[in-house]
Amino acid sequence: MTDSAPESTTETAAAGTAARRFRPRLSFAPLRSRGYRLLFAAELVSVFGDAFHAVALPFLVYQLGGGGRELGLLVAGYGVCRLATTPLGGILSDRIGPWRVMLISDLSRVVFTAGIVAAAVADNPSVPVIAVLVAGTGLGAGLFQPAAYAITPRLLPADQLQAGNGLHSTASFTAGMIGPGVAGLVVAALSPAVAFGVDAATFAVSAVCLAMIGGVARGTVPPPPPPVDDGPQPGRAGPDGGAPPSDAPPVGFWRLLRESALLRTVLLVTAAANLTVGGMVRIGLPSLSNGELAAGAGGLGGLLAAFTAGSLVGGLFSAGLAGLPRRGATAMLAGMTLGLAIAAVPFAGYLGAVVALVVAGLASTVTNVLVITTMQQSTAPHLLGRVMSAIVFAALSLFPLSTVAAGLVVDRYGSTAVFLASGATLLAAFAFGLSRRELRQR
Repeated sequence: MTDSAPESTTETAAAGTAARRFRPRLSFAPLRSRGYRLLFAAELVSVFGDAFHAVALPFLVYQLGGGGRELGLLVAGYGVCRLATTPLGGILSDRIGPWRVMLISDLSRVVFTAGIVAAAVADNPSVPVIAVLVAGTGLGAGLFQPAAYAITPRLLPADQLQAGNGLHSTASFTAGMIGPGVAGLVVAALSPAVAFGVDAATFAVSAVCLAMIGGVARGTVPPPPPPVDDGPQPGRAGPDGGAPPSDAPPVGFWRLLRESALLRTVLLVTAAANLTVGGMVRIGLPSLSNGELAAGAGGLGGLLAAFTAGSLVGGLFSAGLAGLPRRGATAMLAGMTLGLAIAAVPFAGYLGAVVALVVAGLASTVTNVLVITTMQQSTAPHLLGRVMSAIVFAALSLFPLSTVAAGLVVDRYGSTAVFLASGATLLAAFAFGLSRRELRQR
């Protein structure tokens, strides 16, 4: 069913007027909210601590006599456990509230990480014990992210939500850029056990910040909002596409998935876009750095830092796009820019690759922030945790396949083929999203 000509003309005119009035403007208004400030601090500290885990774990495994095989199994176990609890994080967020889920996640990771410290300094530490404890931290990590996305709309008014998501991304990438360097110094100067101790302390600080958040975020799912006139929304539409009647039963997640073209499109685009990216970063980029670019380990660090720096700038840029008309279309165009930048990396030389990865990082974060904000504002509160966990799951679930496939492609065709395949996959995924009216017109 299509719009009539007069409606289409009116819609186009309104969109044009909105576009002319829109001016990008960076806003730090979300930081005026005490609850958001505490959430911001909790996630900033938590991401900073994650770097200590990532840097210290390999050195701890080697210190205990393990090698690449053992390290690979530990990292894979962490990833599988994180993926396994991601849906649970969404379900629990909708049932007991995201604040409680985040607090459980942080406290559990304090316990498991402290256990790693104890095992590392024991007389006869063993890799299997460390593996169990690392898997436990993965279980806690899977709970956290869907709850963090679900709690943000409770802490900010709707007109500040996108700025809040953008600032959150900026903080995360800032911590992710600084953390590894500091962690490396701690491991080199002291020991992996001390680095894990710092990691445990950051989870404790995060838990304290969360405990101080006000009552609005501590409750269970808020009641559904009153009917609005802004068109059908996931989890809110009635049989005729409008607001549900007041006595209608709440829409469940599986019914939402059947009825919401927007949710299905976002999940499909997210999964397709992440089909090759993990392998490109973990396998293709190191191969390219050591091979065609002849940049070595130091050069690889520079390439990764370029992507992170672009992502940091993208967070700030996204925070200034509040009020943007056609948020969905902009997100898909940014995603296509990401695809083009990734495809250009192996052909631009080292400095050109750095520039391309800065652009890719910026475009990636803009896409992520705009899509997450769209879904947060389009989903009924009682379903928000499960919807966010479904999106996170779609993004993470294909990572193992991506890395295995990238390894096979590199061995047979070289690293350039990985970047071309990644660029083509990203372009196809986001072009499909742009072609879908339910996403393009959001």
